Amino acid sequence: MVSMTKSALLRGVAPVVFGVALLSTPAMAQVETTAEQPGTGPIEGQLEQSSSDGEPATSGGSTDIVITGSRLRAPNLDSASPITVLSPAEIRQTGTTRVEDLINSLPQAFASQNSGYSNASSGTATINLRGLGSERNLVLVNGRRLMPGDPTSSAADINTIPGALVKRVDVLTGGASSVYGADAVTGVVNFVMDTDFEGFRIDGQYSFYNHDNRAGSDVKRALNARGFGAPDGQVADGGTIDATIAFGTSFDDGRGHITAYAGYRNINAVTQDRRDYSACALGPSTAAQRAAGLGKYNCGGSATSANGTFFTNDATLQLGPGGTFIPGSTPFNFAPTNYFQRPDERYTAGFFANYEISDAIKPYAEFMFMDDRTVAQIAPSGNFGNTFSINCGNPLLSAAQSAVVCAPGNLLTNADGSVVAGDPAAVFIDPISGASYNRGFLQILRRNVEGGPRRDDLQHTSYRFVAGVRGDLGSAWNYDAFYQYGRTNFAETYFNDFSVSRLTNALDVITGPDGTPICRSAQPGGTDANCVPYNIFGGGVSQEALNYLQVPGFQRGINGETVVNASISGTLGEYGVQSPWAEEGLGVVLGGEYRRETLDFFADATFQTGDLAGQGAATLPVAGSFDVKEVFTEVRLPIVNQNFIHDLTITGGYRYSSYNNSAGGSFDTDTYKIEGEFAPIRDIRFRGGYNRAVRAPTLQDLFAPNRVALNGSQDPCAGFAITAADTGCLAQGLTVGQTVAENPSNQYNGLIGGNANLAPEIADTYTVGVVLQPSFLRGFALSVDYFDITLKGAITGIGQDTIVGICTDTSDPFYCGLVNRDQFGSLWRSNNGYVVDTTQNIGGLSTKGIDVNASYTVGLGEAGSVGLSFVGTYLDELITDPGVSDAYDCAGLYGNICGTPNPKWRHQARASYTAPNGLGLSLRWRYFDSVALDTAVGGSNTPADSRLAAQNYFDLAFTAKVGDNFNFRLGANNLLDRQPPITSSANCPAGPCNGNTWVGVYDAIGRYIYTGITLDF
Repeated sequence: MVSMTKSALLRGVAPVVFGVALLSTPAMAQVETTAEQPGTGPIEGQLEQSSSDGEPATSGGSTDIVITGSRLRAPNLDSASPITVLSPAEIRQTGTTRVEDLINSLPQAFASQNSGYSNASSGTATINLRGLGSERNLVLVNGRRLMPGDPTSSAADINTIPGALVKRVDVLTGGASSVYGADAVTGVVNFVMDTDFEGFRIDGQYSFYNHDNRAGSDVKRALNARGFGAPDGQVADGGTIDATIAFGTSFDDGRGHITAYAGYRNINAVTQDRRDYSACALGPSTAAQRAAGLGKYNCGGSATSANGTFFTNDATLQLGPGGTFIPGSTPFNFAPTNYFQRPDERYTAGFFANYEISDAIKPYAEFMFMDDRTVAQIAPSGNFGNTFSINCGNPLLSAAQSAVVCAPGNLLTNADGSVVAGDPAAVFIDPISGASYNRGFLQILRRNVEGGPRRDDLQHTSYRFVAGVRGDLGSAWNYDAFYQYGRTNFAETYFNDFSVSRLTNALDVITGPDGTPICRSAQPGGTDANCVPYNIFGGGVSQEALNYLQVPGFQRGINGETVVNASISGTLGEYGVQSPWAEEGLGVVLGGEYRRETLDFFADATFQTGDLAGQGAATLPVAGSFDVKEVFTEVRLPIVNQNFIHDLTITGGYRYSSYNNSAGGSFDTDTYKIEGEFAPIRDIRFRGGYNRAVRAPTLQDLFAPNRVALNGSQDPCAGFAITAADTGCLAQGLTVGQTVAENPSNQYNGLIGGNANLAPEIADTYTVGVVLQPSFLRGFALSVDYFDITLKGAITGIGQDTIVGICTDTSDPFYCGLVNRDQFGSLWRSNNGYVVDTTQNIGGLSTKGIDVNASYTVGLGEAGSVGLSFVGTYLDELITDPGVSDAYDCAGLYGNICGTPNPKWRHQARASYTAPNGLGLSLRWRYFDSVALDTAVGGSNTPADSRLAAQNYFDLAFTAKVGDNFNFRLGANNLLDRQPPITSSANCPAGPCNGNTWVGVYDAIGRYIYTGITLDF
């Protein structure tokens, strides 16, 4: 880890003029400059380190623009790697209460886990740069790692970051493993905190969503066809309170400084029944339905219905009038209870302190605390096909129902639950009475509408402590050494799910001694005296039955991270080691780091045994650790910076890492970089670089147990009678004439888990670009950079939908051998049906594109100033190589294969005006190019999903500075209340796609209105 004092950095780096990339318009029309400093300077080893006196380190001789009273640097314009900078003004002008929303708005970032996830949520907020995954970038606080945020992932949880204390966010996109260590494949996000704050500050904001429900006729016709209610007209919801207090002061005649803060945030829930376009799970309409006037969509749902879906050996039935079964199934509308925005309550607190004993000894400390509690809510639990038979003579069944279930062709012929035509019925013996009886095949899917929605209470409590010392060792050398410990405590309590074992007991009912129905297990001498019959056949479900069936599930986990780092940096120009054509000497950094990460995850018996009906699979404990010992170096050699060439500089870096894990595995990695900058004149700078980066397998990659869980979203062999022409389906064990039931929820089982033999991923990243800052156009800056990232040996599964799709299309024995169908031929009706998709080093990922950053600030004299800024990304390629089949490019696509929408072009632009009296007005334009459905490319698909249209969002912000102490802000994002693009549930995988739209990409809930104040004393 590199640390440099401000005085060292000010020595002789060539001056440049900075623009305002994604920063607010200057409050002052004049530009302040710092004088060019002669001498030599060291290399820039990290994005940005605080200097010893608390001021941000800056390149010597740089020209900074005064932005709303703060002297902020724009590193993108003199860095060899592209860096996008976000200022506190940008946070204020977007009304951000969740930092992930601000990062996800950048074109370089792709939608990752956030508060809009109703299902498949861990309760954390993560960052995904370049669309290659949230575990392939690093999150830093003041240049140091932020620990993993959850037992399920190594990604940092940026809920930890107090937005009101952020001084700047630097987003470096491109490999940086030689500087920061493993995982910096796609880049680094560094949150620079305001550690030099002086005074007392109160910052508060209230925000909410507003939407006019005006869904198109296609959605309304789908809702009306099913008789579903939907909201109409204006709604306001999702209110959020966010407040922070901060205190900063110097002491001992300015030798020391401390900043302390405390914050509170409370976010109210928004359920999907509050928006018309999410009031039901939309599916694509059939040609016949469209011909009948339905439109593009129909309201689908789950076979686990309120009325019940009952599979016999040869029929699909539901409850009818008068205690009967009738053919068919009525899908359950699971959408209304799901959250569009989860409720969330967060507390933060911490401090940053430093003290100068002497120039050589400057101790410092940091402490950050976060407690975040959120609830994910989805539709009620129930019997999701967890039971497969019922006893004949069951008093809960009517005579008509019993005649169907216990018909000769439907009786179990084997104790394993199967029915073999022609075999005699199996005889079962009551263990208490000794009476014999038969059982009929009946797989039940019935929703627990009486018990309320499932609620997943998720709490993350994190601590992060840093203690270090730095200082100057004469005029040429300085050092930095620190110890860091971070820990995340995770607690999950799952409410309102059903116990499968209790459900089995509650459906196995006999007539008791007094003539009333009782559970077989509750008779005298039985195994469960507390059992209460679950009457779902027409008699009504009692509260006593619910009290028996509904059980909580508990999971707990601890992530720990320890880092010990020491480095020394020198400016060897002090000893004459420099190019004869340069005014600066060789800069060098030498250092070492030790890092240890631990994981302990525990689950109670209900999770471990898979006894919770709505969880899909058993959740098993995970424990493990790894440590890594590293040495690193960097050098920066200015070759020419005389008058005839403004600047020619070469930078290189190398890091050696040795890993050991608790399973006895070990491996070594080498990462390195070489970068160059060439500025023939002050106005133009060319830059480029190559980085070798790695991602080491995480603890979850290594130690996660193999288990059956929901993993896929399609079964191409389901929903029709198999013919001899369907060779791919026959290769999976299906037979001619067989019809496999589709899952109406489009959720299918996979065997997933870790692999202790994984090796690191290897990535090569290239960047090349140009920076223009013409002296004849003061305040203007433009940078254009090409990026190319190629990762090999990706730690991933092949992809369940890919496996099933290729097997079905080609009958390839490798792929077909990974498909395991259950006794019903399905991949969802029982845990015996699944697709093997465990983690391995296979294939790779790559992406290419162009980033554009531009800014222009114009002073209008006494009229104030105007600022324009623009950042955009053209995505040329986003390629996945499965390793065993043809690679596919997801640029411009979305769907079950490509996942979240990947627009070819995205940008945001801002125009701001600031008046001399402190009033400001800012308009931001966010644009997302259209995307096509991945499975529709080269073929055909329903009009519901073939393309998501381009989206334009406009955000308006008003700011006012009143006196020296009061700053006011008011704004609206998605000012025109644009409805998000809609997709059907068949191409809307749970998690990133929620409520028929992609919540992390588009503005899913409507217009966002906020108002806030900042008081400084």
